[in-house]
Amino acid sequence: MERFNTMLEAAEYAATLCNSWSFAYSNTEVYDSAKLLVSAQMSDEENPVDEDSFYVVSPSGTIGLCQDGEEIDWLFLSNCAVDEDLPATLSSASQQIKFCPNCGSGVVPGARFCAGCGTKLS
Repeated sequence: MERFNTMLEAAEYAATLCNSWSFAYSNTEVYDSAKLLVSAQMSDEENPVDEDSFYVVSPSGTIGLCQDGEEIDWLFLSNCAVDEDLPATLSSASQQIKFCPNCGSGVVPGARFCAGCGTKLS
């Protein structure tokens, strides 16, 4: 799980992992990379997070906000891995994330192949 100080940084990274997201609180609105980046920039300008808060991006590109250093509020859900098991807290996230033995990329739990290099996972 990667950490970022701004929503725009998180969105830029997530856009390298996926190309479509749904807003967590509205299953009808779909965001492509361009729309996500514009929304992230506006969010940073209008509602910057406090210094104790940060954004996290899951291995599939789902974006969440962590305001207390522990609980994660998932905001933009990756449409690339709709069945991703998202952790509710940072401590459970650190136990849940797996890494590719070949390239070191984070892999989605249950994935059979690494999205970064294509290595078969066991």
